[in-house]
Amino acid sequence: MKNSILLLIVLILTSCNNDSEIAKSNNLVGKWKWIESSGGINGRIENPTTTGKSILLEFTDSTIKTYENGLLKAEEKFQIQSQNSIFGGQREMIITGSNEFRQSYKIESDNLYLNDECTDCFQSKYIKQ
Repeated sequence: MKNSILLLIVLILTSCNNDSEIAKSNNLVGKWKWIESSGGINGRIENPTTTGKSILLEFTDSTIKTYENGLLKAEEKFQIQSQNSIFGGQREMIITGSNEFRQSYKIESDNLYLNDECTDCFQSKYIKQ
């Protein structure tokens, strides 16, 4: 009986962990329109007006598609992991499979903030479509 209860507890805890990972990626699912990016060593600000580019990110539960001026530029698999951030503490990271590029992210209301996890890199802001 004790073994059955222990097994049930392990199964529940394992299921909860998978559900939370799915819930995290579900927050990203959809299309996100680029508003602006800022950063670099000189702190420059870029946006669709200054660059002449419209950028759209489309997330599924495991894939990111990047469109530039309406054309598909990239499609990559991704996963979400909690890792140490250069900004301090543990943060949720979007990890792409092909190049292990990491971006921490935060969603507030209809805004997505992506932070490159490197020194003098960029933070980008997107709005949900």
